[in-house]
Amino acid sequence: MNAVIEAWIKWTLVVVVCLAALLAALNLDRLAIYRSYLRETSPEVAMRYAQLSGQMDEAALRKHFEGVTLTCYNESLQAGGMAERICYTSLDKADGEAALTMAAFLKKGRLASVVVHVPWWVHGTWRERLVAQYGTAHHAGRVSALGGPVLRWKLPNGMLEYNRDRSFNPLEWSAIFWTAGGAAAVTP
Repeated sequence: MNAVIEAWIKWTLVVVVCLAALLAALNLDRLAIYRSYLRETSPEVAMRYAQLSGQMDEAALRKHFEGVTLTCYNESLQAGGMAERICYTSLDKADGEAALTMAAFLKKGRLASVVVHVPWWVHGTWRERLVAQYGTAHHAGRVSALGGPVLRWKLPNGMLEYNRDRSFNPLEWSAIFWTAGGAAAVTP
């Protein structure tokens, strides 16, 4: 009987190691972000979504996130980019909860959107926080035909979106996505 248990334990370990290797191989692009999150100290940021504005330029964005080092670079819109300029930083927390990264997208020198990526294990905490802060989502839709459903809140200064459901993949993160002004009227 001991031999059967030992064999079962060995095969279980082999399966677990193979699944972990497969999960890592399918998420190579995400592993660097998690490695940075676990090994390095990054800033905590207060998002203050209600104070973001589509009129903000890069200087105003830096002032809004004072104390956070933003790395900015130019992006080509012809290459399918979301913006002409992207500013990003690694994070430890946003609004007191775990967060991985933040990126701000500027078009024609003005803030178009901001995204905060939050780890899988705090998805529910973030959803509860957003509902408590902004109320029931006014509109829920889909990111795309392939993407999952999102919760949407119309704010006076734009629109806030968040993944409704947690991914089955524990290395996939959720996104809190703020879009400036005029996009608030957009529906899927």
